[in-house]
Amino acid sequence: SEIYDIWRAPPFGIKDGLLPVLAVAFLMTQSGSLAYYRDRIFQARLSDLDIDYLIRDPNDIQVRWMDLSANSRRLLSSMANVVRDLDSGNILINLQPIDVAKGLVAIYDRLPLWVGRTQRLSNTAKRLRQLFKQANDPNKLVFDDIPNVLGTDSPDEDKVATERVAKQVCDGLIELQQAYPAMLHRLRDILLAELQVPNTSEATLTELRERARNIRELGGDHRLEAFIVRIAQFQGTDVDVEGLAGLAVNKPPQTWVDTDIDRAEVGLAELAQSFLRVEAFARVKGRRDKRHSMAVIVGMDGRPTPVHDEFQIADQDHREVDALIERVDQSLRESGVERRNIILAALAELSARYLDPREEQKRKIRQKKKRVAS
Repeated sequence: SEIYDIWRAPPFGIKDGLLPVLAVAFLMTQSGSLAYYRDRIFQARLSDLDIDYLIRDPNDIQVRWMDLSANSRRLLSSMANVVRDLDSGNILINLQPIDVAKGLVAIYDRLPLWVGRTQRLSNTAKRLRQLFKQANDPNKLVFDDIPNVLGTDSPDEDKVATERVAKQVCDGLIELQQAYPAMLHRLRDILLAELQVPNTSEATLTELRERARNIRELGGDHRLEAFIVRIAQFQGTDVDVEGLAGLAVNKPPQTWVDTDIDRAEVGLAELAQSFLRVEAFARVKGRRDKRHSMAVIVGMDGRPTPVHDEFQIADQDHREVDALIERVDQSLRESGVERRNIILAALAELSARYLDPREEQKRKIRQKKKRVAS
């Protein structure tokens, strides 16, 4: 409407009927330098609908002249490099603001929905997330919003500031991309620790799957049975962890919020403990025990109470246990001691040190006192 006022005034004096025709011609011939808006919302291209709006009321149409300075083009190029680095499928041949902005927003749009809700992010990542949520103008996003929100008011005037803005955008998007996988990895670590699985090697995961198959349809608890079925197919992937966490909180991943993640941590630990309890009673149903519980009680040297502990050994640990037994047995044979009671006393004393670390400390104190007395 402001352009129309100029065309109506001297020296042009153009009549109203011709103004829409000239406006459309102006928009089409200067498309490389103009950003076009309908009701202040950016439009990628001029359509027949936009011409109808223009004829009906020119106040509904806005334009922005894009005369980019050298530093503005440098900022645009830096943002394009961010897109190429974080989205290997977008080579971004055209260095137009709309293409760069689309590339940035596309990276955000592919993130899991939880990333759009979580508060467990840095302030920079949260500010960028809010920008991408509200983005509707690529020129304003690239040249105004991002520099202003990241604390650089005039990147066009400073090459260093431009590079700093690009780095902040890159770091923020990387944080947003990694937030969901990092959360799932934490849940996986909690799950495996509770199931007493030392690592994610193929051998240990195969052993875990065999343990789960061994106790299928044993506990009588439908929720626990669903957990066991998933563990029987567990490959350690993010998809596997996502499914188990969804079972723990009884909610699909698309609706998760931060409190659901807290509940998932506790829920997975509870299910894992139930898994171990069922394993301990596998023999009741005639199943082979995949884990073996042991108890050791040692009472000697006038201790008021025996030292005792209970622990479990998995099938995969037996090879290491057997190797250690062989080395200890070899040492005992080489010691020359043949009296059974002396060997058993030595083994009992050694066991007490590992069962209760305080016993080892007491032994050192007794030895020190003996040295001082002598």
